[in-house]
Parts: sequence; structure tokens; C-alpha cells
Amino acid sequence: MIVSSDVEYWLKQASLPLLDRIGNASEELLAYVAKVNNTPADLGLIQAKLNPDFLNDIRTAIADMPPAVLRLLDKPLLGVYLGHGLGSSAVTDVVSDPDGKILGVVTLMDADAFLCRTANDWASWKENTPFLPGSAFQVSLQIETPENDHRKNAMQFLLLHEFGHVLTANSEFLPDWWIGSQKFRSTDEYSFLSLSWQIAMNGDIIPLLRHDFEYRKNLRFYSDQQVAGDLIPGIYQAMEKTGFSSLYAATNAYDDFAEAFAMYVHSVMMGKPYQLSIRSGDAIVMEVADYWSSPRARSRKQLLADYLSG
Repeated sequence: MIVSSDVEYWLKQASLPLLDRIGNASEELLAYVAKVNNTPADLGLIQAKLNPDFLNDIRTAIADMPPAVLRLLDKPLLGVYLGHGLGSSAVTDVVSDPDGKILGVVTLMDADAFLCRTANDWASWKENTPFLPGSAFQVSLQIETPENDHRKNAMQFLLLHEFGHVLTANSEFLPDWWIGSQKFRSTDEYSFLSLSWQIAMNGDIIPLLRHDFEYRKNLRFYSDQQVAGDLIPGIYQAMEKTGFSSLYAATNAYDDFAEAFAMYVHSVMMGKPYQLSIRSGDAIVMEVADYWSSPRARSRKQLLADYLSG
């Protein structure tokens, strides 16, 4: 949770049209991320100095999302803000006043992740971050056709994931992540959580046994705690036996919803590709089956269809 002393600033941001809530991250937001990441002072995060084309790509990425998504975002989203050195592609969290009243949800994007990457480059780079480099296997992820393989669509997919986090705040899908596990209700009271997860006796959210698999706990995206790349085929084969939409989704319940939301909007609502393959050199050694046409997606697909049709 970001506790802000500048309530008027956030109230002003919330009153702007949705597509105008975009800009450089404030010192307050950068200080929050630095604290979460334990960033040393001499390696501190800095504000992004971006040209209008970059900001316009973000605005267009949001504007091109389905109207149903934009309607849902209008009230909770305080804005999308940019910095350098966040340590991941983006971070999303709630903003509260000093008394704990929730003002809304904010997304911080790392400009560095998109300065030199197209959509497919970014998606493949992210998908390989849990694995040590130099193995015989690499993950290739196509989220755009060749003619649409540009930066704007990389940012669009990333923002759909982050907006999934925005929409779980104060929802019935998952426990609010900022309240502490002692205030969580029972597993069955959260419609998305109960599909693949459970709240353990100690308050931890853990996968149901049939949705767990070897090395799942070891997967760390955007981290230097990586697992051997030789494990890539086996890990993806194990994931395909679960209900998770992606490997990132398997890491925790909140990214499970965010990934399912992003992939559903991207593939089902917008008709865009999502084709993941495992390669060894130029040869494809494994292709992950289309998630949304598989039986294992049935419960998530129905939940999201109902949510986004309202």
C-alpha cells in the first residue's frame, strides 16, 4: 500500500479523463518502489524523461482496449506513471490517505523494459526471465502478428496484466493483498481464488494439490534467482496439466488472475495471437496448446466472460 500525504493530487488525477491519467512517476511513487525493492540510495529509481511518441503509445495502447475494460477501469485507476529502474516491467498497488482510506489504484511502468523491444521481443524476454541463460532451450512467445509487432502492443499486453491487478482491488475475486492474511475470509468466499488456490491455516495462499507442480515454487520472474534452463520443457509440460493460463500465473494467486484477465482480453476479446513454443536453436521442440480452447480453461473463461459482459 502507498500511503500518500498528498490526497488532493490523487483526487485531481482521479477526476481526469482516463486517457489523461498518464505521466512521469512522482518522487513519492519512486520512493515507494525503492523501499519495496530495497534499492540502495546510489542505485535509486529515477523519473522517466520520455518523448511524446512514447507517451502516445501508452495512451493508444489503453484507448485500443475493449470498451468494457475501459468502463471497469474508470473509477479505480488513478493513472499509469513511468520511471526507470523499477526492477520489473511494472508495479501496481493501492494508494491510501494517511488514515487508511483507499483512494484508488496506481500502475508504475518501467520505461527501460520497452525502449528497445517490440511486442514479441518483450513477451519472449519476460517468459525467459525465470531461467538461467545458456541452456539448450529457450522460450518463444508471440503475442502479435508481424505487422503489429511493435512497442505499443507490448505495453498494451503488460498494461492488461496490471489492470487485472487494479480490478481485483476491493473485489470478490481475491483477498485484498494489503489487509493482511488475518483479515482474509474463507477460500470459498472468493470466486477466483477457489478455482485453483486455498488459504492455508497460517494464512498463506497456496495452490490446490492438483494445480501444483515441481519447481513451481522456484519460479521467479524478473529475478536473479533463476532455475536451470534445461528444465524448461518439463516445467511447461507440468503446467499444462493445471488450470493456470501461463507460467507467470502459476507463481501466485494475484498474478494468476492478472494473467488470465490479460490473456482473455488479448486473445478472446481482441482476437490477437498468443503462441508459446520451446525452441532449441532454430528447431521447435514443444508447442504449448492454445489455453482458451482447452478444457482446463473452462472455469476461468466462464468467470471472465460473465465479468466482462456486464
